[in-house]
Amino acid sequence: MPVSADDFKQALRRWASGVSIVTTRRESGILGITVSSLCSLSLQPPLVLVCIARTAKSHAAIRDRRSFGVNILRADQAALANRAAGRAGERGAWLEGVAWRTEATGAPILRDCLGWLDCSLVDQPDGGDHTIYIGRVEAAGGSDGPPLVWFHSGYRALGEVKRARSRRRAAPAPKISRIRKRRR
Repeated sequence: MPVSADDFKQALRRWASGVSIVTTRRESGILGITVSSLCSLSLQPPLVLVCIARTAKSHAAIRDRRSFGVNILRADQAALANRAAGRAGERGAWLEGVAWRTEATGAPILRDCLGWLDCSLVDQPDGGDHTIYIGRVEAAGGSDGPPLVWFHSGYRALGEVKRARSRRRAAPAPKISRIRKRRR
């Protein structure tokens, strides 16, 4: 007997995940969707994958634009994650009024995120009710700060990890600088 959708969801609620917003262009602005299904796929070449439901507005936009941004959120950006997740109505995912810029591909990169990846679409295999979008990372960067984490159907902070580190007197994390891949 196959696992029910509810049992599957209940088990995966226990998987802690970083929270990011995948962005792409729309006709007169940008479109975002909150995802926790983001994975590093390869270092050489640098590839990531994101899984987008076929019913999501971003699905066709990413496919048609052939590029997308991955914006890794800081702990204080839960409201932005909720907005892109559709909790502010249909136009919330349009991210009107949210500051952004472009890098290598022209995909929107949100300002003030913890980290970002600018990706060109290289493949889109089937993933059941989702499409697995594979992107080549053309530019990347980030800053310091605590991440926004999704666990057990809610946003969490990594305060426990920070306290544990301070007892060991670990060196502070190095500042992450902007990294650009050279175009050939």
